[in-house]
Amino acid sequence: MNRIPLRIRLTAIFAAVMALVLTGAGYLTLSRFRESQSEYGPVTGIARQAQQEALDDLLRELLTALPIVFILATIGAYLLAAAALRPVERMRTQAAAVTEDTPGHRLDVPPSRDEIARLATTLNDMLTRLRTALDHERLFVADASHELRTPLSLLRTEIELALRHPRDATELRAALLSAHEETERLVQLAEDLLLLARTDRRDTTPAAAAVPDLARLLHRVAARLRNGSPSNVITVGCPVGLTAAVPHDRLERAVTNLIHNAQQHGHGPVEVTARPYDKPAHNKQAHHQQVRIEVRDHGPGFPPDFLPHAFDRFTQADRSRATTGTGLGLAITAAITRAAGGEYGAYNHPDGGAVVWIALPALPRPPRCA
Repeated sequence: MNRIPLRIRLTAIFAAVMALVLTGAGYLTLSRFRESQSEYGPVTGIARQAQQEALDDLLRELLTALPIVFILATIGAYLLAAAALRPVERMRTQAAAVTEDTPGHRLDVPPSRDEIARLATTLNDMLTRLRTALDHERLFVADASHELRTPLSLLRTEIELALRHPRDATELRAALLSAHEETERLVQLAEDLLLLARTDRRDTTPAAAAVPDLARLLHRVAARLRNGSPSNVITVGCPVGLTAAVPHDRLERAVTNLIHNAQQHGHGPVEVTARPYDKPAHNKQAHHQQVRIEVRDHGPGFPPDFLPHAFDRFTQADRSRATTGTGLGLAITAAITRAAGGEYGAYNHPDGGAVVWIALPALPRPPRCA
């Protein structure tokens, strides 16, 4: 049944309903005619014969007219259904013509403001989103290939030189150390890409895996990144009792990336602050309990044209600087935040330095006892 074209199914439904209506109309007509004849009382002879002939004539007329009306109405219903579905068929043909080689192709929107026009507009919006996602993934693959090509080329060069020319122990050790550094970079890049693939979707981790004490986590990450060096000044400001409905390991990775980014591209001291705030929901009466974590450095800040792309993959404010990063730190932080249903952003502080922040859902506060 589902394989039958829709216009035929609609016509069949209309024909069935029309048949019932015409049958009922014919039956009522004959019943009313008999009732009108019976009002004159019992008749005999010629009058009775005349009534029967009139009834037969009416029956013949109904048997002739009603099928003609049925056929004409069914044909009209078919033509009407075909005309109504013709724009849909045209959009289907245009949509089938959209391929990866013609991503900019769009459907024609009818001038009317009916459901068909809204459907075409919705499909065009969907095609635009798909093209944006496709361009994003192509750029991501191209950037990943570029980032992988550099350490692989250096690794191959070091190995080829070590095999072609005899070297003493010192030179061979230097070549192995260089190959080891490039291998570590490849491993880190692969782990970052895998983490992006795992976290770039909505998180369904139960609240039991959340962080019950945010202050302790921030202090632990700051102590690790200070690495015992007095020059690595990292201050933490976080009130006691803050929580975050995010898995512990993912939040630690996100905060680590924020602080490491500030250390690598800014100047100290690095200030880490956390505070609670209620985000207004669609319903003005309701609020979402969130916690906002900010990391500020005292460097030159982000270039203004770089701010909208600070969380993009494989992006760095200064690509010319020789850094050991992969350009995925803030992108991973953004993916972790999105997966938790949070928000993120960056701006330059009025007093200097860059500020990067994430806002994450907090654990529901327990009700107060009366």
